[in-house]
Amino acid sequence: MALLSSYTIAWLIYLLSAVGAMIVFWRLTRNLKWRRTRRVLRIVVAVTLLTPMNIVSGGFWLAPAFLVAAYALAQSHMEIVQQALTVMAGAVGVMVVVVLLESVGRRLLGLRYGE
Repeated sequence: MALLSSYTIAWLIYLLSAVGAMIVFWRLTRNLKWRRTRRVLRIVVAVTLLTPMNIVSGGFWLAPAFLVAAYALAQSHMEIVQQALTVMAGAVGVMVVVVLLESVGRRLLGLRYGE
């Protein structure tokens, strides 16, 4: 029970840190003139920080996919690196579709950004 509790606390600390990092990145990119570039950069950072992956296949324990990929790359486990990058690429694809749907919805409703 204590192990699960410390696991949950560790995830909460990581998520708070990731949200803080995304807020800082959001403020750093607010002065970019190209809206699409700014949105793509923000999507990539959010997906990189927030995409989880199983540490062990079929296991209960999750870790951020980029950390799993970095650790597996350091140990030369290329199949795990490929798995982690596939998970992250899928998450980026889903986010791009969501942003495109939001953009199409704004155009159909005649809304401008910043309203």
